Amino acid sequence: MPPRLLLPAPLAAGDDIRVVSPALPDIVYCPERVVRAEQTLSGLGFKVSYGENVYAVSEDGGRAGSAQQRAADLMAAFSDPSVAGVFCGDAGEGSVELIPYLDADVIRGNPKPFIGYSDNVFLNQFLLSEVGLVSYYGYTYLHQLGEVGGPFPETLDCFRRAVMSDADLVCEPMPSRTSQWYSWINPDVQHRQRVRDRPGGMDWIRRGLAEGPLVGAALPLLSELVTEWGLRTEGSVLFWDVNLYNEIPVRDLLAGLADCADLTKLAGMVVGANQVVPAAEWAAEVTELLAEVLPGTTFPVLVNADISHLCPSWLVPYGATVVLGEFDGLRFPRRREPHRESPPEPHREQGEQA
Repeated sequence: MPPRLLLPAPLAAGDDIRVVSPALPDIVYCPERVVRAEQTLSGLGFKVSYGENVYAVSEDGGRAGSAQQRAADLMAAFSDPSVAGVFCGDAGEGSVELIPYLDADVIRGNPKPFIGYSDNVFLNQFLLSEVGLVSYYGYTYLHQLGEVGGPFPETLDCFRRAVMSDADLVCEPMPSRTSQWYSWINPDVQHRQRVRDRPGGMDWIRRGLAEGPLVGAALPLLSELVTEWGLRTEGSVLFWDVNLYNEIPVRDLLAGLADCADLTKLAGMVVGANQVVPAAEWAAEVTELLAEVLPGTTFPVLVNADISHLCPSWLVPYGATVVLGEFDGLRFPRRREPHRESPPEPHREQGEQA
């Protein structure tokens, strides 16, 4: 029988969720968002604790302490039996720096829900490829739960259904979105409530039915995840999106990914909505890009999905088997525990022998 992926148990009221800062030190810079996020989790019945180094700041101010400090907090969260789940404070950049200091065996012996977003995906991928653990992608503590005025209702609903339930997870289109993106550390905008200024909905570039492990990231990160950190695209449902800080043309990013991964063997593709391009224009742009970069492919493609840097968005199971094409969204058939045909292979540096 094929070895199964580890699927963490659902969280329940009374559980302790540990907040760690694997990347930016925004917990230090945005104390009011911390208060709102903690109130949100407390309102759901959770206890909230913080990593020992969560308020550390590197000398240049760009990281939440050293890589060793950040990794120590993550390992402590997994090894502490009183902690039921792990939530990334924020993303940005720096999460990949923790990987050399993580112990896959310790984490495998203490599986629990891990929740991250954007740059945190390097940790989602580590948990999948090195530990064999399904994790959750789509939220950070400050970003989604620390919203001015409180989290969007759909955010809380998806959080409950993703990590507080053992029923199948169904992700359907949001009714509307916000395209507004603020720098939380700017005091001029810390109190500004975001407006839902975009209609929701999705567009099929190619309809069809697909099933496979759900993996992906913001498009600028995907090539590195494939070449350096063991992301496998063959047979997968691949998701990607772009954000405001992307300076490389989308065409070049997608072509670069196609050079290092055989995207013709995808089971399906899910493309997140674009922050700055209207939905119809973005669907047309993606259609042209796929015709140019991946001509002749026939797998289903859904665009303007709620896997993106817009909010509210989905919280999805990274690495779990999902179904695309039954409706305008994704379904994670949780009761049929996902599995691999072979166990995860440890990542090795170039030149290192097995």
